[in-house]
Amino acid sequence: MEVIYNQSELKLVKRCKNGDAKAQYRLYKLYSKGMYNIAVRMTNNQSLAEDVLQDAFIKAFSELHKLKNEKAFGGWLKRIVINKCIDVSRTGKMLYTDMETLNDSDHYVAEEVNEDVEPELIHELIKKLPEGARQILVLRALEGYKHAEIGEKLGITESTSKTQFFRAKQLLAKMINENSYEKRSGKNIAGKATKA
Repeated sequence: MEVIYNQSELKLVKRCKNGDAKAQYRLYKLYSKGMYNIAVRMTNNQSLAEDVLQDAFIKAFSELHKLKNEKAFGGWLKRIVINKCIDVSRTGKMLYTDMETLNDSDHYVAEEVNEDVEPELIHELIKKLPEGARQILVLRALEGYKHAEIGEKLGITESTSKTQFFRAKQLLAKMINENSYEKRSGKNIAGKATKA
């Protein structure tokens, strides 16, 4: 996980370690949007994502003295946000499916996906994935975690993580292709005709 930092950000982190409230606010403003986006992708719930974000920053600022390398603040904060999302998901008892329990209809192999798909559409379609598959897709494809790490974090096997990731990619490709078909046939997602 690559972390980008600059000298002014480094100074903010050091000031936060000394309890500077203005520096904490500036650091919050600097990171809140990106961390909120991670939380929304992980939880698929804006209200829950806001709660996760607040809890993550509270934890980060209260435990900032434990951070040895100020340059690693962004990555450290990201791990806190992801761990908070996982904690929230555990209380919701997400379901993870082992490969053996998938039936033949779940083994759908998507056709080639149209590469001209808007990123906003992909973001919206990711939200529609089943919760377990969505979280694993976000952790693996967007956040760069390895399946072993995902398994450890979520309390599942590495095999289950791989299965869910494969399934999430299949479902996402299918939704993208269905959406592309609907656009070509003059329908939108709600099934109403679109204006030409």
